[in-house]
Amino acid sequence: MLGHPAVRYLIVLVTGVVVQRAVCIQFELSGTAPDVLLVLAIAAGVVGGTERGAIVGFFAGVALDSISVTPFGLGAVAYMGAGALAGWMEAAIVHSARWLTMMVAFVASALGVTAFAIIGAVIGQSQMVSGHLFQVVLVVSIWSALLVIPATRACRWAETHSDRFRPALR
Repeated sequence: MLGHPAVRYLIVLVTGVVVQRAVCIQFELSGTAPDVLLVLAIAAGVVGGTERGAIVGFFAGVALDSISVTPFGLGAVAYMGAGALAGWMEAAIVHSARWLTMMVAFVASALGVTAFAIIGAVIGQSQMVSGHLFQVVLVVSIWSALLVIPATRACRWAETHSDRFRPALR
């Protein structure tokens, strides 16, 4: 059971929620904190492709929506798009180096945060699109670029189909 990717991604996302609420708040810069759940959506896209990025992004966004005061579903839609975009961008790169993966995370994060704000404004949260948006996009994107490498390691662990945890059943 623990060897199934869905269960492993659930563990990764729950850990991400805990880190987001307990640790990331300590690294807040001008009212903007790193977004670990967005990074996990992007990392899932980088590791597992467009579809996996969209699926993990959707659930990461639902997790964000459940711990924040934004309209429910807003994070799910924006993070689903960011995860899918990261998977598409990573597949388009012929040779993936770390700096390219970090660039993919930066771009996908910037577009994900921008989409989050624009969709929020369309559904009545006009304060999301303000002069502060550029700063939020920049800070979150830089953090995403820095955190994507460890996040891809967690997603690679979630993707593996290993039965190491059930040796007695062999």
